[in-house]
Amino acid sequence: MFPLVLLSTAATVIASQAVISGAFSLSRQAIQLGLMPPLDLFQTSTRAYGQIYISQVNWLLLTAVLALVLGFQSSSALASAYGFAVTGTMTITTILAGFVMRGVWHWRWPTVALVLVPIMTVDLALFGSNSLKIPTGGWFPLVIGLVVFTIMTTWRAGRRSVATRLANETVPLASFLATCEAVAEARVSGTAVFLTTQTEHVPVTLLHNLKHNKVLHQTVLLVRVVTENIPRVAGPDRIKAGRLGSGFWQIETHFGFAQTPNVPRELRRAAIPGLELDPSQLSFFVGRINVESSSRPGMARWRERLYSSLVRIATRPTEFFRIPPDCVIELGTEVEI
Repeated sequence: MFPLVLLSTAATVIASQAVISGAFSLSRQAIQLGLMPPLDLFQTSTRAYGQIYISQVNWLLLTAVLALVLGFQSSSALASAYGFAVTGTMTITTILAGFVMRGVWHWRWPTVALVLVPIMTVDLALFGSNSLKIPTGGWFPLVIGLVVFTIMTTWRAGRRSVATRLANETVPLASFLATCEAVAEARVSGTAVFLTTQTEHVPVTLLHNLKHNKVLHQTVLLVRVVTENIPRVAGPDRIKAGRLGSGFWQIETHFGFAQTPNVPRELRRAAIPGLELDPSQLSFFVGRINVESSSRPGMARWRERLYSSLVRIATRPTEFFRIPPDCVIELGTEVEI
């Protein structure tokens, strides 16, 4: 009896490690794709890039495990939830494989059907039989999936709403560049870096700095971080720089969804004639947005409050983009959605 208990315990530990690593990896990819708020990412290995640790996800998993143990109280009671979750995952994976075969590999429909119909027949049979267990425990993975889906869609919709509000407060970049020499009372030495999400308008942080400090740096870098729908972007293709005139440069840094964005490191690779971009000598201007729920048309009030809560727990851009804290100037703004 004791050897079987020891074997089952070892198997549980191994399986839990796989689940934890998968949760960390999927969370990072969701963050990079803009489906979740930025969280604290820690690289736990210098050799294995995929070895990461996310404290918020780890505590969430602990809470979920404790709730499951206290709620179901036995492995037999948990079997319904487990069976429904596993067969549901198998079915969804087969469907996604069909999209890959058709959209990425460009297989013909008869070939796709020949491969997937037998697999889907088995998956649907297992999934259908486990669907009968929804009242006795299968409801739990459905609730978890609904919660995660709600968080992802709320975060994405909230970001879009905030971007729309901020766009109404800024000015087109082309017209600003045409008059930038006149709007500033002085051009000071040094290089300023402004993080932005778009290329057509002036970052709100730049306008706030100009409004309060009434100066522009001699060199201004408008840096946009782009997350591609591929796991990794090669080093030579990761950064692009373009001259805008009047000391302004447009820089785009490209990362894959499995990469950790390090903006200062990538700025060293920017080919700007006569300028060495040493992160310790740069001034990074970062906006800190305080989101407030309002009666404006858009998302439901409960979703606005949820998005506001997600913004408060999100990791600051300075930490997420690996910007040195002693080189950061934060400019706050309040946005009603």
